[in-house]
This record gives sequence, C-alpha cells and structure tokens, in this order.
Amino acid sequence: MKGIAGTGLDAKRRFARRRSIEKPSRAGRTAIWLVALLTWSYGAFANAPVEAVGLFKDRAMIRVLGKEHYLVVGQTSPEGATLVESDAQHAVVRYKDETYRLTLTDRVGGTFVPPNQTTISIAPDNIGQYRIQGTINGFSTDFLVDTGASLVAISEREAKQMGIEYAKSPERAPVVTAQGQANSYIVDLETLTVGGIQTHHVRAAVIPGDYPLEVLLGMSFLNKVKMEQTAGVMVLKQVY
Repeated sequence: MKGIAGTGLDAKRRFARRRSIEKPSRAGRTAIWLVALLTWSYGAFANAPVEAVGLFKDRAMIRVLGKEHYLVVGQTSPEGATLVESDAQHAVVRYKDETYRLTLTDRVGGTFVPPNQTTISIAPDNIGQYRIQGTINGFSTDFLVDTGASLVAISEREAKQMGIEYAKSPERAPVVTAQGQANSYIVDLETLTVGGIQTHHVRAAVIPGDYPLEVLLGMSFLNKVKMEQTAGVMVLKQVY
C-alpha cells in the first residue's frame, strides 16, 4: 500500500511540474498577446483599402479596392475615397469615415515594379502637358514630352550652354519653327537622363535660335523606354 501511495504522490508531483512548465507566465502571456496584436496590425495595414500609386503636388494616383484613380485635392473617387492633401512624399485620403496617410510603400513598389527597373510617373500640368526635369550630358534642363517629335529637340542657345558641338555635325535636317523653316543640326547625345532613367546615344536636333524654350522629349528618347498612360498619368519604365 505504501508503495502504491508513494507512486500516486509522485504522479501528482510530476503532473504539477508539467503544468507549471506548460502554463505560460504572466510575462509570457503578455508577449504572446503583443505578438498577436502586432501580427493583426500588420495584416490590417497590408490590406488597407486605399494605396498611393503615384504622388504629386496636389494630385495623386490612388488605388481603391484594387481600382486606380487619378485625383486632385478635394476630388472623390467613385468608391468614395476623397483626396484631402498630397505632395511628392505623402497623400492624405478620407475613406469611409477613416483618414489614411499614404506613402509609396515597398509593398506597392514590390508589387508593380520588377526588381532593378526604374519607373517614373509624370502627371499632366494644368493644360494637359507633361513636363519633367532631367539632364543632358550632365547638364540640368527642363523637358516637355512631345510624342509628335521624331527626335529630341534642343534650341541652339541651350545647346551652346551644354557644350554640344553641333556646328561640327555633318548631318542636317529641315525643321519648321515659329519663325519659319530652318536647317537643324543632328547630333548624338552621349547621355540623357530623366527621373533616374538614363539612356545613351540619343539622336537630337539642335534648332537655330532660342526655341524651343524647353527641350522637347521626342521619340528618339521615348522609343528607348516603355511608355504607358494610366488615368491620365504618363508612366515611363527603363528598358534593359
């Protein structure tokens, strides 16, 4: 009997020790709760109903429930998302009595931009034209996208400032300007960079005089990139 009683007592002790091992401490229960809360919070953030796809001054490309809309401040999407404010760094969107502060997150970039592929978005200005800054042979300049121009077009005045030796070019081509017809100089631009997209050996026309006031970003550049339009926003992607 004594042996049996001793065995029962040992079993109770082993059971108690096992419960103490399996039962989490107060600190352990708190840690588990925090992990669960953080996991839920991350999932809720990752599945937010609105996302920023493109950010601009007072305008933004917003994705609402999988559908993209180009909105200006104060405008509301068909789904009921209102753009409250926007600049190049963030956008504030009001949707279903909730306010979201959006940035171009890694999730958006990772979903829609292949690795190592540079993509830029250009919003239209007030008159529907697409303007962007960039460089030619390392010199900063302003570009106006012109899909109707077969070549990049630069004024003689700006070409001189960039040190382009256009006068030595043996190739000439007639162009029509506001002042009438003129013979342009066809040159090869060593590098042309727009918003992180760099291209090499781009053919361009140097036009005598002071016009165009902005460099026309013609098809000799645009044919070297992938060009799309989404809800009025022009998207250029590097082609390797």
